[in-house]
Amino acid sequence: MKFRIFLFPIIIAVLFYYSGTKLIQFAPHRRILGWTLSGVLFVLMLAWQFAYRAPQLSIDSTPFKFMAWAGSLSMGIWASFILYSLPIDLLHFGYWGMQKLSGPRELDPIRREFMTAWLPAGLLGLAGGSSAFGLWEVNSGPKIREIVIPIDNLPSDLEGLKIAQISDLHVGPTIRRAFVEQVVQRVLATQPDLIAVTGDLIDGTPQRLANHIEPLSRLSAPLGTFYVTGNHEYYWGAEDWVQTTTQLGFTPLLNENRILKVRESKILLAGVTDTGAHDFIAGHRSSPQLAAQTTHSCDLKILLAHRPESCLEGETVGFDLQLSGHTHAGQFFPWSLLVRLAHKYYRGLNRHGRMWVYVNAGTGYWGPAHRFLVPSEITLIRLTSNKQGNFNGTKSI
Repeated sequence: MKFRIFLFPIIIAVLFYYSGTKLIQFAPHRRILGWTLSGVLFVLMLAWQFAYRAPQLSIDSTPFKFMAWAGSLSMGIWASFILYSLPIDLLHFGYWGMQKLSGPRELDPIRREFMTAWLPAGLLGLAGGSSAFGLWEVNSGPKIREIVIPIDNLPSDLEGLKIAQISDLHVGPTIRRAFVEQVVQRVLATQPDLIAVTGDLIDGTPQRLANHIEPLSRLSAPLGTFYVTGNHEYYWGAEDWVQTTTQLGFTPLLNENRILKVRESKILLAGVTDTGAHDFIAGHRSSPQLAAQTTHSCDLKILLAHRPESCLEGETVGFDLQLSGHTHAGQFFPWSLLVRLAHKYYRGLNRHGRMWVYVNAGTGYWGPAHRFLVPSEITLIRLTSNKQGNFNGTKSI
């Protein structure tokens, strides 16, 4: 625990140093200017996050909106530039090491100019271009991703059942009422039988975001709107958010379930708290086993869990399908390539033992307003029987 206190400043210091060395490449004879620009960049990227936590701040003020968007966009360009640069720098470092071992060799002047001037400029241009496209993806709003999931021995009563899932909306500094209204309209247009909200709905307190989350009260479906907590709810007061989502018309599921009857068939719809919830509230320790407990005989068991890894226990206690989020599928390229190193299931439909696990790529975004090659999504799931050996198919609308 003590190490965690120092981990964040250590990471920031390393990133600051690396960013400074990259900026110096653009002005090699003005090192002080390079380090100064690095400092300004980090203040721009981080100041709005700290300012957002000031209780007297009005997030609807023009100065804060400017600060938040400037910081968010800068973060997106910087992150892309660093990720594009790092593999090349590692190769260059390896080449330099080999040269040291084999003896000194003068680098060709043209190659030196390319490595020190043209290549960094090209990577910065690439980062700016991909970030601009990623911002366009953000402003386009979430796409409806329709997926058909075959369930073994699904009763005919449940054939074609539609579940709309939103996850990781992150209403907060840059995701505001207009974006939320767009999400609500698109969800309702799918005419789902059931709505599942799988955590990280917000970034902020209920009082601060009251106006921006109000459109969520219009979410409705015949079988109900159900909600589970993600890790970000615990950063901003999970108990308050459970109460607030109840007032919005959601049914929170905190290691518990509801039995939903569709004609003669029964669905056990369960939800668990975030797997890290117990670090904030002892009584919120995530438990798929507790969530599965029932005296009813059910035809289908669905688990809502913010993090995909809940499937490790979820499958053992008999769930047929798990709906999750959390990973953002990396949110933008090339993070989308690296996210698989941290999560076994990080995007789309996956099979874990006898259970399906669907991971929503995120309805909103966090931090950079940037979704290059990883569009945000509202998932529309249709259930079908697997009696005829059907397999899953996907399409985007």
